[in-house]
Amino acid sequence: MTDFQTGLQNIVAGQGVPIAIAGMTIVMVALGVIALSIAVMPRVLRWVAMAVPEPTPPLPRTSGPDDAELAAAAAAAFHAARGGGS
Repeated sequence: MTDFQTGLQNIVAGQGVPIAIAGMTIVMVALGVIALSIAVMPRVLRWVAMAVPEPTPPLPRTSGPDDAELAAAAAAAFHAARGGGS
């Protein structure tokens, strides 16, 4: 079994300090990229919104029967089909 020895001298001899600094640098660069991408995202989304606009909803009907007329016609047809009336 390997005998692991601890101590500051073994860390320096095994290049632990440069590896730790490299790791911390990588993490800080990654966090900076994430923060920068979050800060830039509203501008990018504005550009995308200008390039690809949202579809407009359909215009409401202006001619033809309204819902009350349709409901009255359906009720009259149902009443006639059931044999109601005089």
